[in-house]
Amino acid sequence: MGIFSLLVFLTSCVTKNNKVLYRDLNQIIHGTGDGAYQGQYIKLHLKNGDLYILNDNWKVNNHTDEVEGVGKHFDRNRKLVGQGKFNVPVNQIVLYETNDISGDGTSARIAALGIITLINAYVTAMCLTNPKACFGSCPTFYLEDIDNVHYSDAEGFSNAISPTLAYTDVDALNNPPISDHEFTLTMKNEALETHCVNQANILVFPRNPGQRVYHTRQDEFYLSDAEYPLTLAIAEEGDVTELMRHADKTERTSLADENDMRTREEIILTFDHLPNHDDWGLVVHFRQTLMTTYLIYSALGYMGDEVSDFFAELETNPKLKKRVKTSIKDELGDLDVYVWDENSEKWIFQGGFYETGPIAINRQLMKFKNTNHSGSLKVKLEFAKGLWRIDYVSLAKIIDRVEPLELQPSWVENQGIKDNAALELITDTAKLLISLPGDKFVFGYTLPETHDDYEIFLASGGYYLEWMRESWLEEKDLSKLRKMFLRPGKYLLDETPAYKEYERDMEQQFWDSRIDTDHFSIKKVN
Repeated sequence: MGIFSLLVFLTSCVTKNNKVLYRDLNQIIHGTGDGAYQGQYIKLHLKNGDLYILNDNWKVNNHTDEVEGVGKHFDRNRKLVGQGKFNVPVNQIVLYETNDISGDGTSARIAALGIITLINAYVTAMCLTNPKACFGSCPTFYLEDIDNVHYSDAEGFSNAISPTLAYTDVDALNNPPISDHEFTLTMKNEALETHCVNQANILVFPRNPGQRVYHTRQDEFYLSDAEYPLTLAIAEEGDVTELMRHADKTERTSLADENDMRTREEIILTFDHLPNHDDWGLVVHFRQTLMTTYLIYSALGYMGDEVSDFFAELETNPKLKKRVKTSIKDELGDLDVYVWDENSEKWIFQGGFYETGPIAINRQLMKFKNTNHSGSLKVKLEFAKGLWRIDYVSLAKIIDRVEPLELQPSWVENQGIKDNAALELITDTAKLLISLPGDKFVFGYTLPETHDDYEIFLASGGYYLEWMRESWLEEKDLSKLRKMFLRPGKYLLDETPAYKEYERDMEQQFWDSRIDTDHFSIKKVN
């Protein structure tokens, strides 16, 4: 069953036969070794479902706003309907796929909607031997221009793996007291991905000494004037208090269950010596392990040489979009929070933390619905084993809900030079700043002088497109892709042994395969 037939089955339970000619041609242009197609190509997926595959000397005609080239035209059912020279209007194209990473292949127009099928020459040996451990990241942001991904201060829009999944992601920067009213933030592309960014604004809140502002999953902000430390934390392995009491990047984590990736665990937290107060919230610093990275890369591999067909359908099919967003996520669940109620002697569910991404630590607050305590409070965290890393927990005394002042960048630097074109793109949400592997932008902001200090959050918006590796294409398995979306629980159960093999070694390989933005640029190696 081809991707196109699979998509129909996923959304309507009706199958159609994929045409052999299209399947064969698709395999030829993605082939490797002797006899493989050696030229450049581009696949144009149209809004109406049609597809063009153009060979070699295709180009974008900026005067007519068309893609020109010689090739073949297929209808929505992948039946060949024409071949020869074509002029395809750009405004009818929903997604591109190309192996051309120079010239028009990296122009902003193509890059913003283009899946790059990357030759393995650009992939490290580490990624070739363990392809699902290859470094992947959305834009990473740094308060200082340091070259250590372990100290990334934010990771933008981690769930947005295609244009239709774009959203605005808010991240606490956990900034120290500001020393002046010029604030800078460095954005890097440290992976083989195209980052399409439509905003990198900061949200600022005046704060006095001893005050903090915290952000919730619902994008609400609360002012606090006191934090109360963790007294005791008990996990399956015993006392983990010291791992979770200090915000020091020494995290409490675990390995996935040997038999089922969905198996859950719990940690019981105790907070003592609390004053009488009605409004409390749990502060948690957390991030994911590489489990979701493994699952995303697995899905891309299962799509194989039909990956762009899948993503093109995703752009126009709401039912498929819902399955992609929820199927695996719902099976693995959130980092759920319960509070012990002394009156009813029951655990009362409060909600769940969730944010995709293994790189930057998320710092969020969960405002409790109700708390009955007599100077001591017990909290339970419940979550899938091996999915989360927890660096820090505390209780915050909430004073008030507050609203941010949102600021756009005042200037942008690219390769150390002021870039007015990039500034225009990042300050207009209808436009996209395109960041290719190895790119680094510095954003400058002017803070109001009406206050001495501010709590600062990043609101980054956009989406990203993974570059396909040849080693992923070799893992094509549409039956597994179907199971992942239609029977996610069964898929996770069956995939557990394979994941456990990767889990042993993928951590160090993931970090070691990151792109060094000070020495690598895709533009330099063309």
